[in-house]
This record gives sequence, structure tokens and C-alpha cells, in this order.
Amino acid sequence: MALESLATPPIHLDGTTLEGGGQLLRLALGLSSLTKKSINITNIRGRRHGGGGLKSQHLTCVQWLGNACNARISDVGLKSKEVTFVPGGKGASTTIDLEVGDVRIHQSTPGSVNLILQAILPFLLFSNANEKIRVRITGGTNVSNSPSYDYITQVLIPMLHLIGLPRIEAELHSRGWSQGSTRLGGVTYTITPVTTKLPAFQLLDRGSIRSVKATILAPKNTEQLFRDELNVMFERRESRIFGTTSIKDPEIDITFEDSHHDKRYYLLLVATTTTGIKLGRDWLYDQGVRAGKLEKIVPTVVKKVSDDLLAEVEHGGCVDEFLRDQLVVFQALAEGRSQVYGGKRKDVLVEPSLHAKTAQWVAQRIVGVEFDAEGGCEGIAFCPGETDEDGDLADSMVQLELTES
Repeated sequence: MALESLATPPIHLDGTTLEGGGQLLRLALGLSSLTKKSINITNIRGRRHGGGGLKSQHLTCVQWLGNACNARISDVGLKSKEVTFVPGGKGASTTIDLEVGDVRIHQSTPGSVNLILQAILPFLLFSNANEKIRVRITGGTNVSNSPSYDYITQVLIPMLHLIGLPRIEAELHSRGWSQGSTRLGGVTYTITPVTTKLPAFQLLDRGSIRSVKATILAPKNTEQLFRDELNVMFERRESRIFGTTSIKDPEIDITFEDSHHDKRYYLLLVATTTTGIKLGRDWLYDQGVRAGKLEKIVPTVVKKVSDDLLAEVEHGGCVDEFLRDQLVVFQALAEGRSQVYGGKRKDVLVEPSLHAKTAQWVAQRIVGVEFDAEGGCEGIAFCPGETDEDGDLADSMVQLELTES
């Protein structure tokens, strides 16, 4: 069903812009839901193989945010390549059950739990709700090309708290995997909405690396091999990771969890600095697992992840590549100028990743902010709850339930 004519044409976003994937859709939906600015996205995920369009995880985000902000949405379904999203539409149908205490989002496939969280988190944080919001999401907790539960809890959540947002609590009910036999898992995130404008934040002083934590998820019989490989790596690279003069006796912590499948191998390395900054790199092994080749998997995983973390450490930035794009929305919404230092290589500023550039472009298109080459942005000083015309946003969306069919 086509939407009726709008007094103000929606902001058009071409889904093939820059990174051209699902991030453009998720961020645009979140900002549209908060600001009540209508958007029209065409060529959704236009740079993805297989024809692009909405996958189940993206459709879940559209439906949940649409219901949460009472939006009018053009007819969309799996593989849809265009969506028009008009927040606050009068008379829009609402299929969500309101229930004090919980938000439940159920997926029937192991779509990334944390990409859904990425889409809805700004809306929930700035909802002006007067109580904590518990969001239980079913799907994949460890999914290829998506932030893992472990990265979210060890890097994203601490860094959001560092920039001034209330600490988010996380409870893992069970792991959901895209590798090996697919499996659904579940996580509950407990979010405390902000009550005032988010002050501008400055991530400019990284400090020295004081500790590194390794989180291993793998078949039980590989535990000792992982520990041995990591110990050798840390011994060889200690001075490059921790420096030669700053930290004496740096802390190294290695934890292991049985992945319960011979094709599930995951490693996360998180470096913590003296200023509380977290830098993380990880890999959910997504190459072939063949008999006779198993002994090569562990060294391959350890080398790749440690190489990636070392590159993050050596450029001196205050964020890793994957966190930088997730902070863009909060820079755009904050009050005042927020700066995020991305580091330098050979005295040249590290350019934002394609994901970060895409996030910056979406924020510029929807709320009009500009990012400079040094990662600075003057935010719009968004006030929690100000999008609601009647002042009842909290009452209308605090507890929502959506089940993906």
C-alpha cells in the first residue's frame, strides 16, 4: 500500500553509497525514529552479493522501530530494496503488545543480535523513559561479519560508558552461532535511558596499554594449543604491545569457553589503556575446516587477530576500526563538539573506515552535522524525548514485543 502524499518529501538515501550495506539502513532508521524525519532508502544493501535487499535481521529492525515510533512504512518484506519510513504517522497500525518491563525481539534465524541492538540502541537510550528497559533479543550472538556478544560487552559497552552514557548491563542466556550447525541464542541488555542531553566527549588521550584480555571460544580439545600459541605470541610481541618503558609487569588474561562444535573457532583480544580506553580485534573463523588441516587453524586465528590488534595499538588511536563507526551517532546527537582521535600512520591521520564514512554521511544527510578530517563533530544537542509531540514517548514505547515470523 503506497503512502499518502507527504507535506515534506522524505530524505532520500541511496543504499549503494560508500559501504553500501546494512549499516546505512540501521543508522538511518535509528536517526529517523528519534528525529521524526521521514526517509526513503532505495537500492537497499545495493553493494552486497546476491542482489541485496532486506534480510530477516534488517526487516526486524524496520518493523520494530516502525512500531516503536508509530511510523508509516511502505510495504516491505524479505529482499525488499526500497523502504519509505515516516515516523509518528497518525493512524499507523501497531502490532506491538505493550507490557511493562520487557522488550522482546525474536528472530527465527541466527541473524546478529548485536546488529539489531546497534539499530535500536540510540532510540532506547534517548527515549526519555523513566525506568530501565530490558531488551531480550533472540538470534545469533557470534555471527560472521558482525559484532560478537563478547566484543559488545568488553569493548562497546565500556566505551559508551566512558563517553558519558549510562552503563548497559548484559546477560547471555545462550550462544547463537552462524558457524557449524546454526543455532539460536539469546541476550538481554538492560538499558538506562539518559535524562539530559549527552555532553560532548573527547577521546584524544589513549594512554599506555596496561592489560590485554584474550577470549577464546573453540572446541575443548584445542584449549591448550590456543593457550600455548597466545603465550608465545605475547612473549614475542610484548614490547610492541605494551611499550618498553611505560608499563611494568603488564596484565595478560586468557579465558577459554567450549564452543561445542568442531567448526566453531573465535578469538577476541582486548587491550585496555591507562585512561580506560578499550581496543578490540576479533575473528570468527570462517574458512574451511578439513580433516588433516585442523592443527593449522589455531595458529592462523592467533596470528590474524594479534596482527590486527597490534596494528590498532601502533597507530596510537583512541578507538579501534570497528568502534569508530559506532560512535558516530552519539557524536551527532551530543551537545557540543565531540572528538574521536583515530590515530596516525607515518604521520598521516588514519582515515575512517568505509563503515565510519558511511555513518558520517548518513548523519550529515539526516541531522545536518559535519565531520572533519580529525574526527570532530558539532552535535545537535538532542534532548531525550523531544521528538514526541504530546510528551508521551516513554509511555508509548517503553515495553514492546515483536516476533519475526
